[in-house]
Amino acid sequence: MHKSFLTALLICGATLFAADAAIWKSPANLESPEVQKVMQVLSASETVSGTFTQKRTVVKIKRTFTSSGKFEISQKNGITWDMEKPFASKLVISDSGVVQTNPDGSKTEMASADNVIFREIATSMRAVLGGNIAVLQNRFELYFLQQKKGWKVGLVPKEKTIQKAIASIVLEGDKDLKKVELVDGEGNILTYEFKQSGK
Repeated sequence: MHKSFLTALLICGATLFAADAAIWKSPANLESPEVQKVMQVLSASETVSGTFTQKRTVVKIKRTFTSSGKFEISQKNGITWDMEKPFASKLVISDSGVVQTNPDGSKTEMASADNVIFREIATSMRAVLGGNIAVLQNRFELYFLQQKKGWKVGLVPKEKTIQKAIASIVLEGDKDLKKVELVDGEGNILTYEFKQSGK
């Protein structure tokens, strides 16, 4: 069951990415105005929603799978990935656990206390998208790259147990979060492109 949950999480709702090497040469100075501004962007709203396009590249078989749907990130209630194509499914990640709704309407649940990795992923993802610097410092090595058309934030988990599921995460944006790229422990790449409601 743990493996099926992890697969579902990586397919539907994880956020780690493979970016250009430049980001990993730029450790973040959390006191800099540029970094502070990005954190304000990420935490500007208690709830952010819109549409997403996901591309998942599986290294072993050299194939990329594309899906799309709606998302909602709530600092209070957690993260919801509502996949619409190629099939309907929903994944909700909160402090209490992970709930997956399958295409047939059935639900599978796992409490956060039952699995350290899922608990850490849920906490870390909400910290990333909520701009919670204290949590990020505790769980990740942080990197930052200012660009002409925006910024990139790189995250590498400190805990080896988390690294088995998540190798790195890169967030990219300007006035809003536009893209997240996640590399899992096996080198597979998940890329999410976001379009927030009203943008």
